[in-house]
Amino acid sequence: MSFANDKTVIGLTGGIACGKSSALQIFKDLGWDTLSTDRIVADLISTNESVIEKLSIRWGKTVFSVNNEVVKGSIADIIFNDEEERGWLEELLHPLVRSTWTRSVESSGAKHLVVEIPLLFEKKLQSLFTYTLSLQCSKNVQIQRLCDRGLTNGQSNARIKAQLPMDMKSQLADIVLLGENSLSFLKRQICIFHARVT
Repeated sequence: MSFANDKTVIGLTGGIACGKSSALQIFKDLGWDTLSTDRIVADLISTNESVIEKLSIRWGKTVFSVNNEVVKGSIADIIFNDEEERGWLEELLHPLVRSTWTRSVESSGAKHLVVEIPLLFEKKLQSLFTYTLSLQCSKNVQIQRLCDRGLTNGQSNARIKAQLPMDMKSQLADIVLLGENSLSFLKRQICIFHARVT
C-alpha cells in the first residue's frame, strides 16, 4: 500500500518520553495535518463497544472504574508486566488503529501529513511513509520524564523495555531528532526539516 504521490506522509516515532507529542504539535503549528495513534487507541478503548467487550472478557472488572469506564493505567500495569497480554492487546487494537489512520491519510486533502506511531518500526510500517523521523534522548531523561508523569522507576523501565532499543530506532529512521533539550531546539530541528521538504 502507498499513498498518493503528491502527498508527503511522515511517520513520527521514537522512544517513550522523547518528545513525540511536542514534535507533533510543532508540525501542526507549521501547517501539517497530524494524527496520533495514541489518541486513536484512547478513543477505541473508551468508545468502541466491541473492543470494550473484549477487554471485559479478557480482564474482567480489573481494568474498569466504578463508573464502568476503561482505566488506561490498569491496562498498562497488565501489559507492561506480561508480554503475552501485551501481544494479545496489540493483536486486538493494531489492525483497527492502522485502518483508522490510513483512511484518514487517504481522505485528507492536505499535501503534508505526520502520523505519530510509537511502534512504527516494531510493526514494520516504514515502507508506508515518505520519510520516517525518530525522536531520541538519553535513558536518564526518559526515566525522569516518566517519573514526572507519576510512574515509578520500575514502571518506567518496563515501558522502555517494551520498545525497540533507541539506537536501533535511530538506525532505521531516515531522520533522527534530538528530543532531550529545550522545546525551542526541537522546533529548530523540525523547522529545518520542514523547509527542506515543503
